[in-house]
Amino acid sequence: MPKVVQKKSHWTSRVNEVSVCKDARGDLNVSLRGGAEYGQFAYIDHINEDLVVYQYGKSNQGELLLEVESLSISGLPLYDVQTLISNCKSPVRLKTVRPGKSRRRRWRTQNSLLPFVFFSVDFLLTK
Repeated sequence: MPKVVQKKSHWTSRVNEVSVCKDARGDLNVSLRGGAEYGQFAYIDHINEDLVVYQYGKSNQGELLLEVESLSISGLPLYDVQTLISNCKSPVRLKTVRPGKSRRRRWRTQNSLLPFVFFSVDFLLTK
């Protein structure tokens, strides 16, 4: 009897390309957080839905920022990403990806049946 192989979704299937127009002041009305100075990718923190103008696509809060105008921003601190965006002409093309489930969450789910000594280091890490 053949085994059914489940195909895992690759993160590239969640990549989103969006073009955001700047307002009269030159703002995107999209706030960013994270950056290499915190050991993270830059990500979209808040979108002012009333003011943001999309040329195409749509981005969501919490998406990781991969590219700005086809320039990879991995490893850049947040102030460099913001400078890059401010120097771009409108509309600004962004490539984002929805984050997947964290490994810690999967680890916690897989190991939830294992007995822990309460208040041990292992137990406290699962909180």
